[in-house]
Amino acid sequence: MTAERAIAPAERRPIAGAQLLHPIVIGAVVVLIVNDHFLKRAYPGFVTGKLSDVAGLTFFPLLLQALWEALQTTLRRTWRPTRRALVSAVVATALVFSIAKTTERGADAYRLGLGLLQWPISALKSVVSGRGLPPPRNVAFTRDPSDLIALPALAIPLLVGLRRVRDEQRP
Repeated sequence: MTAERAIAPAERRPIAGAQLLHPIVIGAVVVLIVNDHFLKRAYPGFVTGKLSDVAGLTFFPLLLQALWEALQTTLRRTWRPTRRALVSAVVATALVFSIAKTTERGADAYRLGLGLLQWPISALKSVVSGRGLPPPRNVAFTRDPSDLIALPALAIPLLVGLRRVRDEQRP
């Protein structure tokens, strides 16, 4: 008589940052890059100014959520995408965006923070080209309270994220 073992199906684990591969998110990143590096120079104005805000607000909360998930994975903690993490990322994005767009200190902090995030790439380019290590620098950023008109775009990452939460909770 042979003993049979019941083999439990492999537990499906979520992949940290998988929401960044959603077509809407990829599209937002492409729009942000194309708009900031080409369209704003060729067609400066209201539309190109707001387009980057909408694209950034679409992408950034899901990036924050992905970073949280990556941290949980690195710490070897069991996790699933949650409404709480998603809503926290959306609210944090709304607050930081609002402060940066409406206060001079917020705008200065944004310029410095984004400059520090971009510094490793510019430092590597500079060192490879033989120019030495450059200091971190502020990036261009326009404080413009009228950009708050783009805040409803936060509904997009909320919907994308909630769908992922729902899909990951299915057995």
